[in-house]
Amino acid sequence: MSEQIIRQFKILQKLPRYPRTMTISEIHSSLDIGVSRRTIERDLEKLCRVFSLSSTEGDRSAGWFWTEDAPVTYMSGLAIKQALSFSLIKKYLTPLFPSVTLKELNPFFEQAEVTLESISSSPLIKWPNKIAVVEPTQPLLPPTIDMEIHKSVTEALLEDLQLNISYQPVGRNQQDYHLNPLGLFLRNQVSYLVASKIDTEDLRTFALHRMSKAEKTSKQAVHPKDFDFQEYISEHHILSNITGKKSFEPIQLKFVVDNWVATHLSESRLSKDQQIERIDNERSTVTATVQETEQLFWWLLGFGARVEVLEPIVLREKMANSVKVLSEKYDIKRT
Repeated sequence: MSEQIIRQFKILQKLPRYPRTMTISEIHSSLDIGVSRRTIERDLEKLCRVFSLSSTEGDRSAGWFWTEDAPVTYMSGLAIKQALSFSLIKKYLTPLFPSVTLKELNPFFEQAEVTLESISSSPLIKWPNKIAVVEPTQPLLPPTIDMEIHKSVTEALLEDLQLNISYQPVGRNQQDYHLNPLGLFLRNQVSYLVASKIDTEDLRTFALHRMSKAEKTSKQAVHPKDFDFQEYISEHHILSNITGKKSFEPIQLKFVVDNWVATHLSESRLSKDQQIERIDNERSTVTATVQETEQLFWWLLGFGARVEVLEPIVLREKMANSVKVLSEKYDIKRT
């Protein structure tokens, strides 16, 4: 193999993918070979006719790079472990990535697919068929999100800029909002933006698929004082409070369960202070400090006759009223 081919191959290995760049001087010094910078420049001029290479703003003395759409195979390709990782990222995490990141990752996703299809000897290629993420609720298909809206929302969030949206609340007319984007979360296949309204600073949650327009502005987003997005999510402020209050005060939940539920809660606890006391061979009493959210109500209701709420009384009454309404709906004598 000629010295020129080896040198050009090394140049291709050195070049980064856009938006990172390398100048001819940087390439020359990193290679540490006995040729001039002008020779490196001529090599690049030849290579860009064959490979997906470019220079910043057409200035060949400036930075050189692989273009965003350059196939990964032009560079180092992907090892089987890397291909598997990108395959799992695409399957489970893409809704949470900003659009600009997804655009740069697309060549890696494509190459991962090619790599996994072409290799049959490694046991790793069977791994995606041996794992699954199971939602605790009825599985639903994700709603369709306009890609331009997703791009605007994630870019505004990434760059910490204010955002203007047109939004269709459930059961109401479309409204315009001026927002400070604060965070993005995924729940039951639906992507939500947490943001504060610019005029009132109220924290709100907006489903991306209900946005008909989203435009980032040039104004810097303003964060509420001491706001912590991870804390906000972990404290379940994204959920509704059954009392209708804005605060999420902790409650002392006390309820009776059968042995199956008791075993389940002994393995996956409701809270650190949870206690389970056996009543008899079939039932136990569970007490725990939890937050009074709508999710708690639906979770308890989902156990049906296996659970009886004792305290607090307001929650017991809500459960009783819901069961009464269901009983009337399913009254067999009426049908």
